[in-house]
Amino acid sequence: MKRIIYSPVLKFLAVLIFVASITLGTLTAAKGIEDYNKDESLYNFENDFSESWFISGLINEPVQRMLNAYHIVFSEIEYDAYGNPVPKDDIDSKKLKEIIGQCFSNLSAYDEINYFAQWNDVVLTNCDAKTAEELACGEHYLYFKRNDTGNVECSTSLPDRRVRNIYGFDYYNDKNTIVISCNIKEEVANKYKAIWAMQERIVIDTILRVAVCAAVALLMLIYLLCVCGKDRNGEHKNMWLDNIWVELHLAAIGGAGFGAVVVCWYLFEEYLQGAFAVNLIYPIVGVTVAFAAAVIISSLLSVIRNIKTRRLMQTSVIFRVMKWVFGWILKLTKWLFRLTVRFTKRAWKTAKSLWSAIIKLLSKKSGLIIIGALLVYTVFITLIGAGLAFDPEWVILSVLLFGAACFTVAYRSKDLDSIKKGVTQVRGGNVTYKITDIKCSDMKSLAADINDIAMGLEEAVSARVNAERLKSELITNVSHDLKTPITSIISYTELLSQVDGLPEEARDYVAIVAKKSDRLKKLTQDLFDISKVQSGNEDAVMEKLDVALLINQALGEQDNEIQLSGLPFCVDAPKDLYIYADGRKMSRVLSNLINNILKYTMKNTRVFISAYEKDGNVEIEFKNISAYPLDFNAEEITQRFVRGDESRTQEGNGLGLAIAKSYTELCNGSFDVVTDGDMFKAILKFRKI
Repeated sequence: MKRIIYSPVLKFLAVLIFVASITLGTLTAAKGIEDYNKDESLYNFENDFSESWFISGLINEPVQRMLNAYHIVFSEIEYDAYGNPVPKDDIDSKKLKEIIGQCFSNLSAYDEINYFAQWNDVVLTNCDAKTAEELACGEHYLYFKRNDTGNVECSTSLPDRRVRNIYGFDYYNDKNTIVISCNIKEEVANKYKAIWAMQERIVIDTILRVAVCAAVALLMLIYLLCVCGKDRNGEHKNMWLDNIWVELHLAAIGGAGFGAVVVCWYLFEEYLQGAFAVNLIYPIVGVTVAFAAAVIISSLLSVIRNIKTRRLMQTSVIFRVMKWVFGWILKLTKWLFRLTVRFTKRAWKTAKSLWSAIIKLLSKKSGLIIIGALLVYTVFITLIGAGLAFDPEWVILSVLLFGAACFTVAYRSKDLDSIKKGVTQVRGGNVTYKITDIKCSDMKSLAADINDIAMGLEEAVSARVNAERLKSELITNVSHDLKTPITSIISYTELLSQVDGLPEEARDYVAIVAKKSDRLKKLTQDLFDISKVQSGNEDAVMEKLDVALLINQALGEQDNEIQLSGLPFCVDAPKDLYIYADGRKMSRVLSNLINNILKYTMKNTRVFISAYEKDGNVEIEFKNISAYPLDFNAEEITQRFVRGDESRTQEGNGLGLAIAKSYTELCNGSFDVVTDGDMFKAILKFRKI
C-alpha cells in the first residue's frame, strides 16, 4: 500500500487531475458568465424575483423622476452643523411644473410599467387609469402619497430594503401634494421573471460545478503536499527541479497566477465587446489556465519538498545573501566588542591599579609625607614661575608635573604592597609563596631576603613533618615488634601458673608478671592503634548507628567494672537519635571514656552520660567529678602520653583520650574536653541524620 501511495505514476496522475480540475473549473465559470450576460442582468442572488433590484428600479422610477425634478429646481442643498440637509420652502411652482413634465416625458420604463402621477392638479400618466388607487394592485406595485402638510403615505409589494427615494421629499417644506402610483405590466413581469429564473439556474449550476472542480483540485493538492518529496519507500528525496532557487519558484507561482488572471480577463473583455472570435476564446483560456496551474503546482511542490528535506534555506538566494551579510556583521560586531572589552579592561585595570596605589599611599604616613612634600614643592615652583614669567601656562605645566610625580610615587609604592602581601602570606603559613615583579632594585633585594626566609621556614616545616612521620612509624614498628615477645611472655606465664608444686611465693611472682604483661600488651596495642590513625592508614566503615543503643552496649560490656567501682551512672539517651560512624571505633571511644571515668572519678559521686540534639547535631556528653585537681590544659589532655594524674599513681598510659579523639575525628565527628572546677566533661559531636 505504501508503494502505491508514493508511486510516481499516482503522483503524476494527481498533478494531471489537479490541472484538469482547475482548467475545467475556470472554463465552467467562463461559460456561466457568458450565458449569464446573454440577457440583461437581473439575478443578483435574491431569494425571489419580487426582491430583484431590477423590479425595484422599474417601480421606483416615477418617484425618482418626481424627486429629480425637485433636485433640479433646488440643485444647491444646504446642510446644518450635523450634516443634515436644511429644508427648503421657497418652491418655484411654475418652473417645478415644467421640469416635472420634462422628467416624465423621457421615462425609460414608459412601455414596461403603468404609472399615474399627480402634482397638485397636474396629472401625468401612460395608461387609462383615472386615479392612483387603480394602479395600487397586482404582483408588483408602488403607491406613494404626500399631502400639503408633508405627511407621507406609502404601500408597495416590494421589500422594505428595495423602497427608495420616498423620503427624499422631506428636504422640502413646500405645500404641494404629490400622488404617484405604478405597477409592472403583466406580460413584462412574466418576461423578466423567466429571464431571472434562467439566470438563477445558470449561476447556481455554475457555482456547484466550480465547487466540485475546486474540491477535486483541493483533494489532489492535499495528497500531493503529503506525498511529495518521498519515494516508494517513504524516504525523503529531491528532484532536479528542487535545485532551482526558491525565489524563482515563488516568482513563477505569483507570475503564473497573476498572468493567467490578466490574460483571461483581457480575452473575456474583448470577447464581450465582440472583438474576439468565440471559437478561440475557450481553447486559449483553457491552455492558459492549464499552463499556469501546471507551473504553480510544480513550483509549489518543489518548495514543499525543499521544506521537508530541510533544503529551503540552501536554495534561497536571499537567505544566502542575508547569511553572508549577517555573518560579516556578526564578525565585525564581535571584533569591535572584543576590542572594546580588551581596551576597557586594560584601561579600567590601569586606572584601578593606580587609584588603589594612590589611596594606599595616602593611607600611609610615609606616603602622606611624600605627597605633601611634592605639593609644597610644586606650589613653590608654580609661584616662582608665575611671578617671573607671568604666564598661566606655567601653572598648567606645574600641575602636570605634580600629577606625574604622584603617579611615579604611586607606581613605585606597588613594590611595597607586593612585599607586604608576601610577608602576610608567609606569616599565615604559606611558606611556598614567592614575591615577584619588583621594579625597584633596593626593594628587590628586600623581597629576595624575605623569599629566603620563607624557603628556610619551608625546610624547617618539612623537616618537622618528616620527623613526626618517622616518629609515628617508629612507634608503629616498635609496637608491632613488641607484640610477639609480649604474647610469648603471656603464654609462658599462663603455663608457669599451671605447674604443680610451685612454691606460693613463686606463684605471687607469676601473678605479678601476668598482670604487668597484660598492661604492657594493652599499652602496645594502644600505641599501635593511635599511630595507625594519626598516620592516615586507618579506614572507617561508616554506618547508621543508634546513639542510645551504642551507649547502653558500652555500659553493658563494662558492667562488672562499674559494679565494683560503686559509682552510680545516670544515663539520659532518648530514642530516634542516629549518627553515621564506624560502630567498632565508636565502641572503643565510649569504652575508653568509661575506663577514664572509672579510674579518675571521686568516690561517692555520680557520673552523667547524656545524648541530645542541638543545632542540627547530636551531642554525647560524659560528666564526672575528678578525684584529682584539674590543673591541666584541656587541649593538652587529649595528646599522646598526657595524663591528668601527673604522679602516675593510677594505672593508665595517657593514650585513652588521644585514641578517643582520633577515632571520633576519623568518623567525621568532633571531640572536646571542658573543665569547670573539678567537673570533667567530654563532648562528642556528630551531624544528625
